[in-house]
Amino acid sequence: MAGTETADLYIGFTAPLLPFSYLAVLTLIALPIAAFLGFRLGTITYRRRQDADAPSEQVSGATSLGAMLALLGLLLGFAFSSALGWRGDRQAALVQEAAAISTAFLSANLVDDPARTNLQSRILAYAQTRIASSDDIRTEDAWNAFLKRTFEAQSRIWPATMQAIGGATSDPIRAAVVRSVTDMLDAHTFRLAAAEEQIPPPVKLTIFLASFAAIFFVGNQSALQGRRLTWHVFAFAGLLSVVMIMIFDLDRALEGTIRVNPDTMLATIREMEAALPVPSD
Repeated sequence: MAGTETADLYIGFTAPLLPFSYLAVLTLIALPIAAFLGFRLGTITYRRRQDADAPSEQVSGATSLGAMLALLGLLLGFAFSSALGWRGDRQAALVQEAAAISTAFLSANLVDDPARTNLQSRILAYAQTRIASSDDIRTEDAWNAFLKRTFEAQSRIWPATMQAIGGATSDPIRAAVVRSVTDMLDAHTFRLAAAEEQIPPPVKLTIFLASFAAIFFVGNQSALQGRRLTWHVFAFAGLLSVVMIMIFDLDRALEGTIRVNPDTMLATIREMEAALPVPSD
């Protein structure tokens, strides 16, 4: 397996447009500003109207605002459900891969040295490349570099497996070792597929613009009805901002506050490091 060539085939990753902290601050600021802008524009329109004293029921736009808020709720519901499900899939894929790596490492004990130590060392080196950081997803080049390290370490495992099961190794042992190694490689494929499942940037932009427009019209409608811009509007804007930030947080496995927990993989790596014999000087 050519690590660099294989990594280039994974094109589903999309680099984030902004770091999560910037995106959270932008969302928290933009929606209250939208309410204020809508209110100011509505105030100007209200003052220019000849029938400024008309009953609030005669002010148009209430039906459109209700439909817009309903559509926004639908968008947020689907986005939240998808992001939460994909986050769970990523966590499950990591646990599954850690278990498969541990099983492959233990199965290597069935063969004799020096092939056993060689195979286990390569499995350990491969596992160490399966811990990604936020820097590895910062840009598309960083993601590709992370994949290349993984595929290069992975490409050394199968030759070591063939060497380990050669010679006088019995067929049951061969089958057990080969099965555990292939399961480990399959788990890597499942985890990559789970990692690339995320809300597309156009959808995120649509949700942001829909939220901005909805809050804008809430403020605008308040002004057209001759009301003040009360704290209720800003509270709604703040709550909507929190929901959007949570969706964006769930969609990013290695940034924000709701991250995929790597403890299972880290514990597996530590156990393998402790099990390998310390090389003598």
